[in-house]
Amino acid sequence: MGFLHRKFLGLQETPLEDVRRNLGHLLHAKRGSAWVLPGFGLTETGFRSNAERLSQLSEEIRETILRYESRVEGVEITEEPSDEDGRTQLVLHLRLKASASGPGRGAGGSLSLVLDPVARTVREQPRPPAEEG
Repeated sequence: MGFLHRKFLGLQETPLEDVRRNLGHLLHAKRGSAWVLPGFGLTETGFRSNAERLSQLSEEIRETILRYESRVEGVEITEEPSDEDGRTQLVLHLRLKASASGPGRGAGGSLSLVLDPVARTVREQPRPPAEEG
């Protein structure tokens, strides 16, 4: 949700939505595109699908998230095949600080995102029914 939506329409994001939005910006940005934050984003070579680059990309994602998203306190990244085309995708399991998960979420929350390194898409991984609520 953009500034204009919040300012003029009075719409409010939950803390979790705000984290999700910020991570989307972080993971879509090319490293070096923001001259005031040269380490913000991911390197272009990180989006290649070859296996030897996935561990490098995973480490780069982990370091970038922990540096630029202070509401995340832990990052675990796993590789999984995509259901559609069999390409490898990265699943980011994020542990959020209590302040980021919003009211009623207890001592902190979690968020799982799926990153397609080739298409450069990020989406939230649905939670199993037992975790929703």
